[in-house]
Amino acid sequence: MQNIYINFLGNTLFEVFFYFCWWSVFGWFLEVVVRTLETGGFENRGFLNGPFCPIYGFGVMIITNLLDPIKHHFVLLYFTSAIICSIVELSVGLLMKKLFHAKWWDYSTEKFNYQGFICMRISLLWGVGSVMVIRIVQPLIAKAVNYIPYMFGNIFAGVIITVVIIDLAATLADIRNFNKKLKQVDYIATLLHDKSIALGENISEEVLNLNAKYEKLSDQIKNSRIFKAFPTMTPLSYNHTFKMIKNRINRSDNYETKYENTKLIIENEKGNKKNED
Repeated sequence: MQNIYINFLGNTLFEVFFYFCWWSVFGWFLEVVVRTLETGGFENRGFLNGPFCPIYGFGVMIITNLLDPIKHHFVLLYFTSAIICSIVELSVGLLMKKLFHAKWWDYSTEKFNYQGFICMRISLLWGVGSVMVIRIVQPLIAKAVNYIPYMFGNIFAGVIITVVIIDLAATLADIRNFNKKLKQVDYIATLLHDKSIALGENISEEVLNLNAKYEKLSDQIKNSRIFKAFPTMTPLSYNHTFKMIKNRINRSDNYETKYENTKLIIENEKGNKKNED
C-alpha cells in the first residue's frame, strides 16, 4: 500500500488507510462521550458493533484534502468546512434511509433543521471541529503515521479490513432481525386491537399469550444495540408501533411480570363470574 499513490487525496494508500482508521475510531469515541454525558451511562454508538464510525473517516478525508489550500484563512475555512460536513451528513443520512428504510438520526426538534438530517447547531459545531482537525490534529496524525513500519502496517491493515467486513455482515444481520421483530410486534398489536374490540371487556387466554409475546418482543427491541445506538431513529415502516415501544422505555416491569399481572386479572374475573352464577 505504501507504493500506491492516490493523486486526488495527495497521499499513499497506506497513509489514507491509517488516517481513515484513526478518525473513524476517534469519531466513535466522540459519539460515546457525548452520549454518556447526555444519559449518564455507556452506550455503544455507531452503525457497526465495533468502535468504528466510518462517516467520520470519510468526512475528515474529504475536508482535509479539499480545504488544504484555504487552511490559513480561518473564517473561510470555518464556514466552508461547516457546509461540506453538513452535505456529507445529509448525503449519508439520505443514503442510509434509502438502503435501510429508516432515519438513523433525527434533528427535527432542533431549530433550522432540514428534514431532520442536519441542523444549524450541529453544522456550526462541525465547523469548529473541522478547523481544529485541519490546522492542528491532522498534521500530528500525519507525522505519527510516518513512524509506522510498512510490514506491520500492511498486516495490521489486513486484520482490520477483515474484522470490519465481519462486523458489517453481523450488523446487517442485526438490522434484518430488528426489522423482523418490529414487524412481528406491529402484527401482534393489530391482532390485540381487533380481538379487544371483538371481546369487549373480556380477556381471553389467547389475548393473554399475545400480550406476553408483544411485551417480550418489545423488550428485545428496546434492549437491542441498534435501538440504544440510535435513540432518535425513525423507521419508515411500522413507525407508529416503534413510537409505542419507545413510550414504554420508562416502564420498569419486564414482560414476565406483566404476564403474571394480566393472568391474575383474568383469574379474578373468572372467579367473580362464578360467584355471580
